[in-house]
Order: sequence, then structure tokens, then C-alpha cells
Amino acid sequence: MNTDSIIYIRDISHAYADVQALEKVNLDVRRGEILGLIGPDGSGKTTLFHILTTLLVPDSGCVSIDGLDVVKDMKALRHKVGYMPGKFSLYQDLTVDENISFFASVFGTTVEENQYLIEDIYKMLRPFGKRRAGRLSGGMKQKLALCCALIHAPKVLFLDEPTTGVDPTSRQELWETLQHLKEQGITIVVSTPYTDEARQCSRLALMREGRVVQLGEPDEVLAHYLQATGKVQIKSTITSDEPVIKVHDLTKKFGRFTAVDHLNFEVYKGEIFGFLGANGAGKTTAMRMLSGLSVPTSGSATLAGYDVSHQAEQVKRHIGYMSQRFSLYEDLKVWENIELFGGIYGLSDDEIKKETETVLNRLQFTDQRDTLVRDIPLGWKQKLAFAVSMLHHPEVVFLDEPTGGVDPKTRRQFWDLIYEAAAQGVTIFVTTHYMDEAAYCNRLSMMVDGQIKALDTPQALMESMGASSMDEVFRALARGATRGE
Repeated sequence: MNTDSIIYIRDISHAYADVQALEKVNLDVRRGEILGLIGPDGSGKTTLFHILTTLLVPDSGCVSIDGLDVVKDMKALRHKVGYMPGKFSLYQDLTVDENISFFASVFGTTVEENQYLIEDIYKMLRPFGKRRAGRLSGGMKQKLALCCALIHAPKVLFLDEPTTGVDPTSRQELWETLQHLKEQGITIVVSTPYTDEARQCSRLALMREGRVVQLGEPDEVLAHYLQATGKVQIKSTITSDEPVIKVHDLTKKFGRFTAVDHLNFEVYKGEIFGFLGANGAGKTTAMRMLSGLSVPTSGSATLAGYDVSHQAEQVKRHIGYMSQRFSLYEDLKVWENIELFGGIYGLSDDEIKKETETVLNRLQFTDQRDTLVRDIPLGWKQKLAFAVSMLHHPEVVFLDEPTGGVDPKTRRQFWDLIYEAAAQGVTIFVTTHYMDEAAYCNRLSMMVDGQIKALDTPQALMESMGASSMDEVFRALARGATRGE
């Protein structure tokens, strides 16, 4: 047993019915390091987190953290660990300050006692102390969740994809915080689908099919992992110079707050149009107006020739929409979801039967047709949701952060599906926080404080700003934001 280690994992296995989630996992985590867990969806990372945080009892094997067994010493151990699950887990109807105070009371401590540990994070939350957690942006929600996970001064912090759905600037801030916590001696175990975050870890453990298949320095492990992932082949897909979407001075106000401020742009047939911006910039509000789900305060927009204000029902018949929150029915089987949405989109029985088989074959889901959607990995769910949004052959598909939390290989496969659709003349309107994906778009717009501050091809934007990557472009423009989250 290595005396420099704080976590010892020996021969841990766990199964859900016929699915072997973990199989004889062995791993040591060094005291004071940031250990990153990477791997494809369904590789067992979240199951391992649940065991390490005493939420799940393993079928076999043993785990100790700082000398305590995760099963025998469960109650004592919970005071030594902090946990941020992949989904926002705090109380949406409580304010920022109420959430922090509540979690302090749960662990028998006070905010004042451990203020030193959360001060760097809380100073960014302080202006929103009286705001309900459910009304915070993605970045602020994650900062609040981290405060609550740290309030009892844990020795080990577990973070399951903490930056999913968070913009690049907020991701950078969170990782600066993690490095500061590491310097204070807190051990951190974090899973991430972002390669730039993985490189900031002390070591990486690559998981695949319930096993740790490689452990080592970040560059070494990533090189092996990404080699098997492949690259997206960037293509020009615009098939017409006739705009499918026309937007003129589009504005949306909520009381005195202007969420979207006089947008002007056009999108063409077969174009992959990237709609970027920090959390709270107004992207989702703009997409809701363009898809006929929200009425503009002023200005105008047309989609496929239909006015979004006065012909919303016609607009909805010509679009597909995939929201950032997974939108299929978890308690239905794969084929049942396809048939249900086929009926909603008005397809005939013969068309539904044909489209169901087409989708199952194209996604290689034939063997999963009778599987409940809740039991398939996130990446598979997202590919299925995209295919379902295309069932009725829409002219425009809106994708709101479609690959959030999805592993690199599945993201590449997802973008292959996007290019395939665009090549058939479908216009793709997509938001993303992955800046490598931004480079896959034909053109990009950058929203800041409800306005479009830049619009051009990825290459032209980088050249005009003297940037070497889209990540640099995003950070430079997002720095100009002035309104609160």
C-alpha cells in the first residue's frame, strides 16, 4: 500500500442486471493530486463515483479513502468527501446564500468556519446571493455547487463532469479554482470530456468497458485515447445563396431586461451556422423566437418564408429542435420513442415504419431497439434525439448544445451526422461550448450581452483578431460582457 496515496481501489466490480458497469477496477489516487477520469460514455466513470461517494455498494472488491472503508465507515467518510454530480443537484427554489447555509448545517458546520475555503469562488457569487439557484446561468450554478461541496472542508473532492454546459470562460475560472484547491492540499478526482481540461490534471486514468485500461501522464494517455477517436472532416455544405432564415432587428425584453438586442443576420440552405456566446448571452432566447416558441418584443424574422411572430405553427412544421436538456422519453424503448415522435410530426403509419428502420440502421441501434432509453449511454441518447428531430425532414434543425458532456469519439460521430444532414440541404443552427466544434461550422456569430459582436467564418474571425484558435476568439469577445449572469 502506497503511503503517498489517499484512495485505494482494489478489484471493484459492479453490475446493473445484465450490464457489467465495473469489472475488477484497481486504482490508487495520490494525496493532493488532481486525478482525471476520461473515457467513452458508458465506460463506468459515474458508477465509480457513486461507489467512492458511498452512494452505491460495490458487488465485490474494496475501497478505502483516508483510511476509511466506503461501506463499513460510510457515515464517517461522508464528512471527509465532497461531491458534485453531473447534473445540478442543489435546491432550485432556494437562493444562493440559502443553499450554502443549508449544506453547512447538514454537515454540522457554519459558513463562517470554512469561509476561507470558498471565498475565492463565493466572491463571484456574492452579487447574486439573494437570487434563486434555478435562475442562475450554467457557470454560476457550477460555482454554487462547488461552494456547497466544499463547505465542510472535505479532504477529497469528487467532480463528475463539472463543466458540462458551461462556456469556455467559466470553465477556465473553475479550473483555476481547482488548481488553487490542490495547492491547499485537497485531493481532487474529476471526470471530463474536454481534452484541454484533461491536460490540467496531475495524471489521467482512461476507462473503457468498466476497466481502467491506462494510467499515466496526461499527454501520454490522451495521445492513445484521441488516436482511436478520429477527426471530423470539415466540409463546405452551403447549397444555395438564398437565405432560409432572415433576421432583422430581432429583440426580446423581459420587463426592463433586454435578453436579445436588435439581431441582424441571414442563414443559408445547407449551412452549418454556429451561434456562440457565454452563458446568459441570449442564445437560447433567440433560438426560441426563431423556432416559434417565443414571440419577439420587436423586430422581425422569417424561417423558410414564414414569419416567426404571425405564422408560428407553420414555422414549427418546418423545423426540428433538439434542446440542451435531453428531450426523449426515458421510460420508453428506443423504437417506441421513434414511433411516438413520428406520430407527433404527422407521419403516416407506413412512413413511421420506414423511418424507424432507417434510423435504427443508420445509428447501428438495431440491437438496442427494445432497450429503454434511460439505459443507453448519454452519447447514444444524443444521437437518437438528433435523428428523431430529423424524422419529418425539416428544412432547419436547431441544436442547443447537443454534445454537452459527450465523449470525443461520440462527438465526432455526432458531427458526421450533422454534415450528412447539411449535405442533403438541411440548415443546421447550432450552439456549442466546445470551441473545436465551432471550427466545424461554415460561419459563426458571437453574442455578447444580447447582441451579435462578430459574424464570419471561423478562419476569418481568427485572422481578424490575431488569434490562433477559436478558444482565443471566444475569450477575447466574452471579456467585453458587462451585464450580470
